[in-house]
Amino acid sequence: MKVCRALVALASFSLMASASATSLKLSADVDVLVIDGKQMSGAILKGADSLELDGGQHQILFQVSKNLHPAAAQNAQIYHSPALIVTFNAKGSRSVSFILPSLSNEKDTAQFSQQMNYQLVDDQGKTLVTQRDVLSLFTPGNTAAAEKLMMTYNLSGARAAVPSFARGNTDRKSALASDVPSQISIADLHPLWTRLAANAGIEQFLLWFKLPEKQERAS
Repeated sequence: MKVCRALVALASFSLMASASATSLKLSADVDVLVIDGKQMSGAILKGADSLELDGGQHQILFQVSKNLHPAAAQNAQIYHSPALIVTFNAKGSRSVSFILPSLSNEKDTAQFSQQMNYQLVDDQGKTLVTQRDVLSLFTPGNTAAAEKLMMTYNLSGARAAVPSFARGNTDRKSALASDVPSQISIADLHPLWTRLAANAGIEQFLLWFKLPEKQERAS
């Protein structure tokens, strides 16, 4: 009898876990770099159609890469978008997918780089509410630095930042001691009073004061 109850409880737990999970559908044109502050390795993504996430808040750093002339192998032109950040809540969604606009020529890609006009939709085709930004310091191909840059970004109070995705106190102190925070564009940050309200703590306060004087005056 006890065994039966244990099996029923285990089955119920499995159903609850599967119901709360969300599948992030992967696309050949979307290069996922960092999820929730953790770098995604090629070994994890290779050959995968999707990644399993929990049903809560998530943050993705990604790039869009597109061959604009696939039929002409010798004249291939690969478009790489800026490193894009999107924050969203997957609660109640069984799956999440990126929907990209047409990217068939230079005009399309230039518009995409400026407007970030992609969508994130759930399994019902409903567009999710998102917060978006650009990680301007990211250099295409330098994926090794992506996780550290996202840690710094998430401590900055920028519009798509999630402080809980930054690492522990040791890494926070390292971020404050490095030169990276001082290079964050002031255009990507909220006004000071918004940052103070959103990110309580002396660490963030010190981080903002590492911004160059010229940028502070511009704010």
